[in-house]
Formats: sequence, structure tokens, C-alpha cells
Amino acid sequence: MLTNKETALLDAAGELIREKGMIALNMSDVHKKAGYSRAAQYQSFSDKNSLLAALCMRELVENTIAIEEQRYKELSADFTVVLRPVVYDYLKLSDRLMIDSAFSQMHSSVKSLPDVEEFSFLKQGFDFLHTERSKAK
Repeated sequence: MLTNKETALLDAAGELIREKGMIALNMSDVHKKAGYSRAAQYQSFSDKNSLLAALCMRELVENTIAIEEQRYKELSADFTVVLRPVVYDYLKLSDRLMIDSAFSQMHSSVKSLPDVEEFSFLKQGFDFLHTERSKAK
């Protein structure tokens, strides 16, 4: 469960990434946008990679719940790029283990979706990510 501070920091980071892109994300902009001190930010997220891992985790969990509750229009894929080996390989082991677990649950949920055109792109995308991640290990 995220604290209010962590939620605010993740929301601010998500907005900044959507505005400027993931590469341009600057940690000092995040805490300012969220209204917290630099120290408060680093108590929750030690670096940019831990922040990206948390964004990805939150998205995976929210998407899995949305699928289970059949709220398909709420699905997002803003931070699935973190699942790609080029980013994922730079995360701490603890973050990778959490993401692996959440990804497995999400992938299972996606595979259980009906075989209709509406979900074909999502299914193909997660199958591709699963294959890519399996090859990288």
C-alpha cells in the first residue's frame, strides 16, 4: 500500500514523463511538482530507477485489477517500457522480483481475456514482452 507521499510523487513523476519523456525525467523536478522536499522524496525512492520500478508496479497492479473487474477502458501502458530488458536490467534485484511477480499476474490476466479483436493487441504485446524477457534471462 502506497502512502499519500508516495502516491503524490508517483503521480508527479508520471505527469513529468508524459510531458517530457522518461529520459528527460529529473528527480529534482519530481519532488517540487509533488510539493515535497528532496529528502522526503529520497526516503521513498532512492533513485530514478526505483521510481520507474514503482510506476511500473503500480500500473501492473492497477491493470490486473481492471481486467479482473472488467474495466477494460481503464487499462494503460505508459510504463510497460520498464519491463523491457534495456531498462529492467538496471533495476535493483528487489524491484525486479516485485515486477516479475506483478508481470506474471498481469500476463495471466491478459491471457484470460476473450479472444476478440479488442484485446488482440494487448495480448500480442504481453506475449512479446514475456518472450523478450524470457530470452534475456
